[in-house]
Parts: sequence; C-alpha cells; structure tokens
Amino acid sequence: MPGLLPAFLKILTFRLSLSAKRAPESYESELLEYPLKAIVAPYFLLALFFSAQAPAEVTLAFGPCLQAYVVNGEEKIVLPESSLTLTNGTQQLVVDCTAMLGRSNDDAFPETGEAFILLFEAADTELTLSAPHIQTRQQMKAFNRQRNFRLTTAAGTSVNYHVEVLEKEGFQVFRDYPKELEAFNRTSSPAAIRMQLPGLADADTDTDTAGHSPKAGGQGAQDQETVRQMLRYWYVQADKQTRKEWKNWIQSSN
Repeated sequence: MPGLLPAFLKILTFRLSLSAKRAPESYESELLEYPLKAIVAPYFLLALFFSAQAPAEVTLAFGPCLQAYVVNGEEKIVLPESSLTLTNGTQQLVVDCTAMLGRSNDDAFPETGEAFILLFEAADTELTLSAPHIQTRQQMKAFNRQRNFRLTTAAGTSVNYHVEVLEKEGFQVFRDYPKELEAFNRTSSPAAIRMQLPGLADADTDTDTAGHSPKAGGQGAQDQETVRQMLRYWYVQADKQTRKEWKNWIQSSN
C-alpha cells in the first residue's frame, strides 16, 4: 500500500510532461484534471484496501414461522422472516416454530412446537433457515418428531447441522432458555457445545487402559467431574449450618 502513491505520482508527472508539448488549451484542461485525480485516487485505493480487510461474517435469514431465543449462548430474540449477522465459526441456536393452525382462517389459532437446538458450522456465506409449511396439528407433530429444518446457502446448497429438542420439565409458562441451554451443553448430545469449568480436563484424555472413556452411573467421566466441581462450588458458598446439614444428610444416605 505505501508504494502505490509514489508510483501514482510518477505516472502523473510523466503525463503532465507529455501534456506540456500539446496545444495550450489541452494542457490547461489536463492541468485542472490531474490535481483532482491526485486527490481522489489515493482515497479510492485506501477504500479498496480497508474493504478487503473487513471482517468475514455469516448472514442467517429465518423462514416464516421460525423464531430464535438464544444465539451462541446470548439471549437474543430474532423474529420470523428477519435475519442476523454472525461471526464465522460454530453456531448454536435455540429456535421454535409458531404457526396458525385450524380448519380455516376463522378458527385458526397460533400454536408453538418444540424448542430446538441447532448446531452448525458456517463461514463467509449467506444462509437461510426454514421449516416446512405447517397448517395442521398433525403437521406440527410431524415436524416436532422429524425435525426437518432446511439450512441452505444462497445457491440452494444444503448445510449439515445437528438438531435436538430442548426438553422441559412439566408445564412451563416462561422458560429460561440460556439456563436450559447451559445445562444442555453439559450433555453428550451432538448438538451440544461441551462446556468446561476452569481446570477441568478434556474428556478425550480421560480414558482407561482399553482406550474407552470410563462410565459411572450411565454417564461419562466428564459429567461426573462436572458434578464434583459443582458440589465443591456450592459447598464453599454454603454457611456452617448448611454444611453441617449437608454432611449429616450424606452420612445418613450411606
């Protein structure tokens, strides 16, 4: 970039020297023209340089019924038929589909399906996330069961993704999606982003002599280490009376 301006000035000087040999009228017109070019050209080149340095990103557009609640761990509402900008890399969303269901427009009522977690990789692209057209409760049930989202590029190419239902316990009017997602990411689901507490070892390095991850209580060693870390954390937070009650409860449970 620093060598472009001197080269441009050399060309300008050479052109002006040629113009001096022409008719006065031609010389005067070019004499007025070139200072303007000398001012504009460096700024134009700078604009090209900085535009080339712009950060790469992903644009994700949502289909008619889809709404997002969490985007990469951050609570963020993204309405149907709108879009958001993401940085390149791993993307994890919590989304659901709300459709008007009924036999006709007069008796149609909005119903929301399951909350889903989607995990995919994307970089330097424009994507569209859509769901099938849903008009009946049977179609909504099929969508909840099949989880047949469509994630495509602007050219129509399908993008691979992992999807899982974000299960809820009992009837909930309001859901804390970020908290639920945090708990989900401690599972072994393909749609989870494995979260590690400070000082926690990588699960892949915690294997037995046969090369298999040890199991305890039906869960991997990583999950049990997470449990131990959380128990230590809450024990430190508890007061003396709570710690005493906790110890008594543990002893009585053995």
